[in-house]
Amino acid sequence: MTRSVDELLSELQDFAPTPDGADNVHRLNELLAGFAALPGCERVAPALLALLERHPQADFGAPGPLVQALESQSGYAALLAASLERQPTELTAWMANRLLNSKQSREDRAAWLARLTAVTSHPRAAASVRDSAIRFLDFQASRQGSPA
Repeated sequence: MTRSVDELLSELQDFAPTPDGADNVHRLNELLAGFAALPGCERVAPALLALLERHPQADFGAPGPLVQALESQSGYAALLAASLERQPTELTAWMANRLLNSKQSREDRAAWLARLTAVTSHPRAAASVRDSAIRFLDFQASRQGSPA
């Protein structure tokens, strides 16, 4: 299906995940088919994060189509950092951990560790998200052989 970025943005705004998550990934795969080839697709990244923030407990797959679409965009890390500050979700914390698993400068690594640490006490983060952030920090500390 050929669509414009504006149509995709509208569809993402209207997307309502199913409570049991049964077909969320399938529906998002269909919605995001051909995403990277759309002229102006970089405009969609904030809407992808907004969808995660609107539905912080929804099952969107891991990594799933939202993460794959986001990670295909250059500059998504800055958007992810802002999203973690607004409304941490399981997937955004997971994405931060993925960034920490990649090669990072010492400064960038420290910044992502600080962001994950902030998630552990973020007032809008669900308990499960805070717990995941703690597990990710523990994992990162074990990788470095020192406390996070």
